[in-house]
Amino acid sequence: MEWVKEFYHKQYEWMSMDDDEAIKYQEGSIRKMEGLSEKPVHNILELGGGKGHFAVAAAERGYKVTVIELVEEAARYIRQLAAERNVQDHLRIINGDFYTLELEEEFDAVCYWDGFGIGTDRDQERLLTRIENWLKQDGTAFIEVYTPWYWAKVAGKELNISESVTRRYDFNAEQCRMLDTWRDKMDSAGQVTQSLRCYSPADLRLLLRDRNLYLVHCEPGGEMDYDNWEFHEQVSLNTAMTFLAKFKKSRL
Repeated sequence: MEWVKEFYHKQYEWMSMDDDEAIKYQEGSIRKMEGLSEKPVHNILELGGGKGHFAVAAAERGYKVTVIELVEEAARYIRQLAAERNVQDHLRIINGDFYTLELEEEFDAVCYWDGFGIGTDRDQERLLTRIENWLKQDGTAFIEVYTPWYWAKVAGKELNISESVTRRYDFNAEQCRMLDTWRDKMDSAGQVTQSLRCYSPADLRLLLRDRNLYLVHCEPGGEMDYDNWEFHEQVSLNTAMTFLAKFKKSRL
């Protein structure tokens, strides 16, 4: 998976966003976590923190957050943002690979908001085993999962990220993977692609065999209508672009 670090490095470089707006947007993810948790959450492990907007938003709400981020520049950005927002005492930033990093702690919640599906089914099984080990016995994991039906539908869609950068979605039907290609129009060699395995809830449950981890709820994640450039938050699972998968270590 050599492409992973290169893709996210370029994505963070090319994607411009206002930190205040992005942090405010992540309050929606926090509300979902709180609404779907049966018990109070005190400490959170976030996988793939990006530029830290969820981690900082959660820290500002008083949660103790450990965030693992692969890209060194992004980890530095999170530290800077945490200092600017004065939440560094609530936030631990680890620059590393959560597929190999060793953590001894257990957490009330493990969150992975974007990016699940990197690698093979075996890679997802390894990650789910690690998540199981990081969860407290009564803890909850929240994983945002890409659906195959939506990304097959929007294959071929191309967007302008900026004056010089475009983004194109494709879909590999045989391997059930969403392909997300970012291209610098001024540099023919400046192109990176991420490939994410898409799952239905039934597919996801197949990854849980021989694990003490159970998929107990799927929350539809909304649908982007690119033709009219509108986002519809309340949609059924069969049209949603993602769903939030809730996992517990025992059946409810």
